[in-house]
Amino acid sequence: MEKNVETKSIVQFAMEWGVYMGLYFVVKFIFEVWSMDSFFCNAVSLCMLLCIPVFVYFVMRKYDVLNGLKCYFSQLWMMGILLFFFTSLISSLAQYIYYVYINPEYIKLQFQSAVELMEAWNVMANDPSLLDAMKEGLAKGNVPSPMSVVVERMWVNLFFGSLLSAAIAWLVKLRAKSNFTKQ
Repeated sequence: MEKNVETKSIVQFAMEWGVYMGLYFVVKFIFEVWSMDSFFCNAVSLCMLLCIPVFVYFVMRKYDVLNGLKCYFSQLWMMGILLFFFTSLISSLAQYIYYVYINPEYIKLQFQSAVELMEAWNVMANDPSLLDAMKEGLAKGNVPSPMSVVVERMWVNLFFGSLLSAAIAWLVKLRAKSNFTKQ
């Protein structure tokens, strides 16, 4: 009896695994938020960040194997971009909820911490006008809205996810090619 296995499209596969990776990003975000108070949470958040390429490699390799190792580099790259897009949708929702309902002062506190760090490290010693402008803006309450921060993080995830996906798609195809030539 012949099995009829229907392969998933790139979008379906990226959506499915984007949910898992999105939940992973939400957990990473929680540790990132707690990292201000705890070194342990900071270390966990950093480890989770460093494990993202491994997760993406696993997902791309799985997709390539499900399609009989016949995927092109461009297909894997597009799947990676879509994976990061769907991941960003889920993680952005969690971030927005946190910024608006759980800790509305979080963004302002992050900017204050950045200004204090720049002062402590004397980053703007040559031209303190930018630092003064940042202090003045904070004093007036000029901080980005939660939506603008969330959208910016989405774009950052997509941009760096695209670059990471290109590198990992190349690795997946390189490994598939080397396994094929060994046989």
